[in-house]
Amino acid sequence: MIQDKVIIIGLLGVLSTIPGEIASRILVYFDIGKFGIYELASIIITLNRPVFIIGLIVDFLVGSVFAVLLYFIFEKLGSCHLVIKTTVCSLLAWLICELLFTAIIEGKYISIRPINDYYSHIFSAIIFGITLGLLLKKLIFKKLNS
Repeated sequence: MIQDKVIIIGLLGVLSTIPGEIASRILVYFDIGKFGIYELASIIITLNRPVFIIGLIVDFLVGSVFAVLLYFIFEKLGSCHLVIKTTVCSLLAWLICELLFTAIIEGKYISIRPINDYYSHIFSAIIFGITLGLLLKKLIFKKLNS
């Protein structure tokens, strides 16, 4: 049963990346950013060629692993205020990834991104955290929270 739960939680992590990508795409469409989340994730692999499909795969993997890690953490530490906790953890992960991305790739392989890109990705990280928290609360921790 635990293995099934881990797979389901991984799928919830994958599903949680989609609203964040939609939000980042909308913001890119309105010129409030240069790259969508999936494009930015692909640059980790391609270094200077943003590709939607590669970014989708990278972001799905990261989202699923992140969700599983959070599940095990919140199972031990408690799952009250889950949406707030997942949102804060998502923002922390965004900060770490942004620092690594800026130090390793930006300025060397791609040009410096506009500041709006950072705001777009912060907003997307918040949406990811909220979505993941709501899904985990509704589908995984429902017995513990009721």
